[in-house]
Amino acid sequence: MKKKVVSLMLVAAMVASLAACGSSGSSDSSEGGGEDGERVVELWTCWTEGADTETAGLEQIEKFEEETGVTVNQTNFTYDMLHEKILTAAAGGNVPDLIWGLPEYVGEFYNMGILEDLTDRFNEWEDKDALSEAVVNAMTIDNKIVGIPYEMTVRAYLTHADDLSAAGIEAPATWEDLMAQTDYYDNNGKYLTELACTGVRSAQELVVYLAQYDLEIATAQDDGKYRNTWTENPDELEKATKVFQMYKDLVDNGIIDPNCANWGWEETDENLATGIVSSYVTGNWLAEREASNPDTMGDIAVNPIPYPSDGHPATYMECKPLFILADSKNKDDAFALATAFCSYDWQSAGFADRSPRSDVSTDSKWSKDFQALADTGITFPPVTLGGITQAMQDAMAMVLQEGEEPAAAAEWLSNAVNDSLADSGELSE
Repeated sequence: MKKKVVSLMLVAAMVASLAACGSSGSSDSSEGGGEDGERVVELWTCWTEGADTETAGLEQIEKFEEETGVTVNQTNFTYDMLHEKILTAAAGGNVPDLIWGLPEYVGEFYNMGILEDLTDRFNEWEDKDALSEAVVNAMTIDNKIVGIPYEMTVRAYLTHADDLSAAGIEAPATWEDLMAQTDYYDNNGKYLTELACTGVRSAQELVVYLAQYDLEIATAQDDGKYRNTWTENPDELEKATKVFQMYKDLVDNGIIDPNCANWGWEETDENLATGIVSSYVTGNWLAEREASNPDTMGDIAVNPIPYPSDGHPATYMECKPLFILADSKNKDDAFALATAFCSYDWQSAGFADRSPRSDVSTDSKWSKDFQALADTGITFPPVTLGGITQAMQDAMAMVLQEGEEPAAAAEWLSNAVNDSLADSGELSE
């Protein structure tokens, strides 16, 4: 597919720039990775620039440096760019010490052998009991703790309540409710909703719509490995086809902007926050946009994600890990910084509405209304996901950009998932 070629070109293009990104945190010094005994942690983050999380994070990092004598070299990326850079950096043996990650990276990075086993350090951490068993399990693979959580959230269908009230409709509860709004754009001058169709968020959205039909992108088998079973089960393939048909119908019926076939989460979150679109499925990190967009974010309401009338509700649950790289030369200070991000003070400052800690929460809609949806939360299977999530994006592009039939996209995706599992050695035969 075209997107795979572009991805490979991006990786190749980054090799030269990564040499310049090689930090003192990855040098051969025995004193924490810096020159002349300086203690340095090279940190890669993925926060939204200018948002409350960045502001609080930079303030807390400065305090950490003052209290510990450690220098933190922080660089910010999008998640997509960070993922590509880590793959290239790992191949070159020149990695940062500590990185923000997504749940989708756990299986992939673990199977690559680039993650440090944090089990012993975690068991000695005095704040470990502030994390629930479910959160700890999300940081664990093969009975090894490989991450420290910095954020946890589920997804919800956010609506501009004033828009819907002016249009004389309620928040759509089902796919059919969405499809009924064929005249929404003409009557209101904006689209009712959007989809993320590129980047990491697109696969997270797609896996929810599949789960609403009890479909898994990869199902555990008796041998402990995984397989996509859609092409072996006509009923499953029919349901997967319905999901891709829904994507197509949203465009064909004028419910969403056809340009969003090329958009990722940056565009879709921005359009919701600025009132360009009336609704979107996203996370409670949008709370930080109330400060930057007070005129357009004041009417946001939190609703369950619309689901098919012959399916059931589902949402995506995401517990994001901080990873220490196995080749880090300053693992002790990297762990101290990771646990500082998960401390009560840091979480209260930057992640109060979406903290993995059981002792940090708020009474706002961004906390309680999102948590009310947690019972329907689903996650990706613990397999190497890079090839799988790319195949999911490619399947969406087949329908929305290349005009392929939904049934063909569903069948292609099933085979592509199994090809990816075979490449990673995780396919059940």
